[in-house]
Amino acid sequence: MTTALAGGSLATAVGTVEIYRGGATGDRAGESKAALPVPVVYLHSANGESGGLEFLELLADHGEVVAPVFPGFGASEGIASIDDIEDAAFHILDILDRLGLERVDLIGLSLGGWMAAEVAVRWPERVRRLALICAVGLHVDGAPIAEIFGRPLDELADALYADRAHPMAMLMHHMATLESDPSAIPFDLIRPVLEAQAATAKIGWNPYLHNPKLSGRLGRVTGPTLVVHGAADGIVPLAHAEAYAAAIPDARLEVLRDAAHLAVLERPVELAELVLSFLG
Repeated sequence: MTTALAGGSLATAVGTVEIYRGGATGDRAGESKAALPVPVVYLHSANGESGGLEFLELLADHGEVVAPVFPGFGASEGIASIDDIEDAAFHILDILDRLGLERVDLIGLSLGGWMAAEVAVRWPERVRRLALICAVGLHVDGAPIAEIFGRPLDELADALYADRAHPMAMLMHHMATLESDPSAIPFDLIRPVLEAQAATAKIGWNPYLHNPKLSGRLGRVTGPTLVVHGAADGIVPLAHAEAYAAAIPDARLEVLRDAAHLAVLERPVELAELVLSFLG
């Protein structure tokens, strides 16, 4: 049995955002579980995954987990006040301050990994350990990040998921068959996707999904860092994970087999075990 995260809201400098929190430690069903030393904060990808993730619930079995929903995703307000990755980093800091979280373990997937790295280079004293999963944020010569804006849904599905039988991959392939007839797709189904892409574009349209200054700042990260790459990632080449691992002191790289860009959704148990071992 895993620990569910409860949804709520938090007033921030840019507006009210959704936030999921939960966590349990100690003896559960007769099995002693090691407690995580500090709260874990998870920053989601451009996919907008948050509450209800098996990966987060597995982490919450061992300690406090906090998963804010970034402005422009879900019901979170304030995207009009965020123009670039620096604004995004200060927004994350504002959340930590308002929750009274002086020091955390910070985990980010893709877009969230980029945000996590930006927070860690600016305020390294606030991040005990850092986990970057299929993170964007860097420019690597000869290894461009694949296009995500306006890409056909079936192509995008194959880049995001190694397993084409994954329910979300199958849904995206089905929606792709209906793209020639937009009226066949209920707008309420595609609206969250369009809103998420618009919010992502505000941060990562130009330059495309990276900060030219970030690579030169990664040496400021002081906590141990885990860099995770999905072996079948069709969005971010392995060279980006290697660049993160090489530039951050005390960083190690792990490659997940049978996982693509959304490894959190495809391999939640394997990924949770890897992250828990690192954080513990």
